[in-house]
Amino acid sequence: MTVETQIQQVTDNLYITNNEVEILDSLVDSKNMFYDFSKNKVVSFIKEMDFNLILYNSSERDRGFTMYVVKNFCEHEEELVLLRNVFNSIIGAGVNQYMMRIAKSKVEDIFYMANTFRALFKKPKSDEDYDVKLPSLPSSFTY
Repeated sequence: MTVETQIQQVTDNLYITNNEVEILDSLVDSKNMFYDFSKNKVVSFIKEMDFNLILYNSSERDRGFTMYVVKNFCEHEEELVLLRNVFNSIIGAGVNQYMMRIAKSKVEDIFYMANTFRALFKKPKSDEDYDVKLPSLPSSFTY
């Protein structure tokens, strides 16, 4: 059975893909490639100014990669909030909860570090982003 490769532009600054060539290239280029494909994996890294989150599902019936990319994440916090909410919904539906909680935790961690990265990259916070309210998030250590 083959899975059709898809790239889905969710917003102007958030896209999702299951293109394995792109995902594997990203993992290798960022030195995050793993070699044990018998377990689920969640990997996140920053490439240039983009936040990349890669999930690998090892389940026989749904094996494969999914990559979420938030372009210029320190200026687009609303996409991080959207991504967090997506993982909350998946967790609430009871789908692969352990892996989704790890993914959500990685998004929360980068969200809380956005101001630090903004200072590091010397990026001002845009007026549009001031409307984004900090969500009340649990500690990642509570899982």
